[in-house]
Amino acid sequence: MTARTLRGKVAVVGIGETTYYKHGQSPDAEFKLALQAILAACADAGIHPHRIDGFASYSDDRSDATRLAVALGLPRLRSATMQWGGGGGGCCAAVANGAAAIATGQADCVVVFRSLAQGQHGRFGHVSATTTAATVSGERAYLAPYGVISPPQRFAMRVRRYMHEHGVRQEAL
Repeated sequence: MTARTLRGKVAVVGIGETTYYKHGQSPDAEFKLALQAILAACADAGIHPHRIDGFASYSDDRSDATRLAVALGLPRLRSATMQWGGGGGGCCAAVANGAAAIATGQADCVVVFRSLAQGQHGRFGHVSATTTAATVSGERAYLAPYGVISPPQRFAMRVRRYMHEHGVRQEAL
């Protein structure tokens, strides 16, 4: 049996970031921040942005891959993936999706990104009861109106229940 691995098939060659701002204080839109970070990553890697032919992101990033490709003037877009799952591992999954796209020949140069400018579209981790009632269903409909939407918040409720049922004290954690 041959080893199935990504080892030696892909590499992170550049990292880009923008200025960090406090909630609601970014003068730029999320999309512009994404473009700035991508261009910074290309400069760090020593490559021209036109070499990019794929994007990978997570958590429903509003900076759509097609819009990014047009704004960057890319000659082609061969791969665009979005990791939707919870659990707090979306960033790792986005990196894995980008690596898999390269290793399987779906793309040659993938940008893994996440752009977030809180205050422009509501605060990350917060939802309103009126929005939630119309847009969320299932178990989340009972949790989101109370601000319980992130994996740590949901896990904390289960841990507290376990502690209560089994007599585990706070000091034991």
